[in-house]
Amino acid sequence: MDAGKITHWGISEADETTLRRAHAVCPVTAVQNRYSMMHRDYEALFPVLEELNIGFVAFSPLANGLLTAKYDKDSKFDKATDYRSSMPQFTAEAFDKNKELIRCLREKADQKHATPAQISLAWMLAKKPWIVPIPGTRTYSRLVENARAAEVELTPEEGSELDQMLDTVPMSGVFGGSKVETEKK
Repeated sequence: MDAGKITHWGISEADETTLRRAHAVCPVTAVQNRYSMMHRDYEALFPVLEELNIGFVAFSPLANGLLTAKYDKDSKFDKATDYRSSMPQFTAEAFDKNKELIRCLREKADQKHATPAQISLAWMLAKKPWIVPIPGTRTYSRLVENARAAEVELTPEEGSELDQMLDTVPMSGVFGGSKVETEKK
């Protein structure tokens, strides 16, 4: 930075200790961590991010697609090419456990004339102005759908209702937030 070769920098998968150590050496601009309605562990880091004026880039904000509500227990993922085939949220048992979560997302989406994915992203955007979700997509239509989440307005009360639902509704494990079991060969 002093030499003018970079203007900003960030770190990924950081906890508070790592973030504070890095920031003491050179001010961190952003932290990129996994964050979604199903993986909220890093919310504990939010006060530190505010204190240090650091942005948060949320990767996998749709829990690898589960929060789109476009998959069910009959969905198949090719073990050779699609990591979702070994992710805990995509097992038949997980779909049963996540039924209420998906029902609540669909209900809020219907109320807001949005999709479940847009509600999930809008929830995140409404939490803090310095959170930037980066959903992955393979199609243009999903890119447009995700971008339109910025048009979905959630009141603070609706955000609190969603948080309360997330605190109480049963959920399966989720990739990155729980141990992934893979087949032994």
